[in-house]
Amino acid sequence: MRPGDRVGITSPSSGVGEKHLERLHVAIRDVEARGFEVVLGQCMDGSGHVSAPAVERADELVAMLTDPGIRAVVPPWGGETAIDLLPLFDWERLRAAEPTWLVGFSDLSTIITPLTLLTGAATLHGTNLMDTPYRVLERLLSWLDIVEAPQGHRFTQSSSSHHRSTGWDDYAAVPEVRDH
Repeated sequence: MRPGDRVGITSPSSGVGEKHLERLHVAIRDVEARGFEVVLGQCMDGSGHVSAPAVERADELVAMLTDPGIRAVVPPWGGETAIDLLPLFDWERLRAAEPTWLVGFSDLSTIITPLTLLTGAATLHGTNLMDTPYRVLERLLSWLDIVEAPQGHRFTQSSSSHHRSTGWDDYAAVPEVRDH
C-alpha cells in the first residue's frame, strides 16, 4: 500500500456503540495521518450484539474486499459472529478479485484463515482498528508497517516482553489512550 490508498472499515461482528465513537475517530485519524483515505462502511451499528444482519455484513465485507479502490479492510474489533458470514460469502468473486489486505484478530480469525486458504490472498493477523492508536511495543510491528512494506520485504517480529495485566482500557473515558 501507498499513501493515498483507501482502507475500508466495516464490522463483520460487533459494531461501535455511541460511547466508543470518539475512539473510532481517534483510530481513523491515525490511519489518515499515515496518508490513507478511510472508507467507513454501513455495518457499524453498535446498539446491539451485531453491527447488522449477517447478509448485510457479508455483502459489505465482500464488496470491500473486491473493490479495486480499497487496498485493505480492518474491523474496529472482534465479536462472536463472524463465523455466520462464511456460508454467505461469494467465494468465486473473492477468488477472482485482486487481493486486498484483510487485517485483524479475535473473531476476525474465523474469516482470515478460510479467506487465505480458499483464495490464496494474504491476510494479516494483527491489531484491529481500535488498537491502532496504541504505541507499538519493541519487537512488534504495526499492521500499517506491514501493509506499507514493499512486496517481497522481509521482516522479523517477536513476542513482546510486555503483557497486559489489568484488563481493557476504558475507551469511553479516555478515547485517545496510546499506552498499553
